[in-house]
Amino acid sequence: MTTGESEERLLSVEQARAIDRDAAERLRMPTIVLMENAARSVAEIARTLGDRFVILCGAGNNGGDGLAIARHLGRAITRVHLLAEPSPERAPDAATQLEILRAAGWPIVVGDGPAITDGGERVVWIDALFGTGLMRELTGAVRDWVECFNTAAGTKVAVDIPSGLHGDTGEVLGVACRADATVTFVAQKRGMATSIGAAHCGRVHVVGLGLPD
Repeated sequence: MTTGESEERLLSVEQARAIDRDAAERLRMPTIVLMENAARSVAEIARTLGDRFVILCGAGNNGGDGLAIARHLGRAITRVHLLAEPSPERAPDAATQLEILRAAGWPIVVGDGPAITDGGERVVWIDALFGTGLMRELTGAVRDWVECFNTAAGTKVAVDIPSGLHGDTGEVLGVACRADATVTFVAQKRGMATSIGAAHCGRVHVVGLGLPD
């Protein structure tokens, strides 16, 4: 585990949300700054694991992290698959990240999942589909995306928590990404410390969000 703002405490989903709220409301840190700091840390770790990247992004803030990660990794070596476009009302930061990439002419695949044959052993697959707020079972197309992630060759990295893993209980919500490494923010989430959670997370890297001490 890498050193971050906390290595030992475990956060509930609500505590993690409260940290984000406190940063925005008390510290006046724009939430997109937190997203940018998170993305930079994930990109730095991902670069140590391979030299090409496939990023699976959801339509929420975890997907926004993925879109920002792509920019830090670089267009020539990164493919982005977006499950659905983020809503400017519900996920404004993620929508902004998508606007940035499109303005730069990035080829982003929306709605169509990747193929298992994409890449090879040197490809790093990055799961940025769902974050700690997921409470429902994954079915349909998104289940197919997760199963493709799990089956494909290459190293697997999860952003904050493997998609499909309940942040508080560690329960698998139908299906969950199995990562070789998980880059989580501020502290581990409770569900990650269970036996099932640990098996899906792989090596956990705790990184900061640039919050004042």
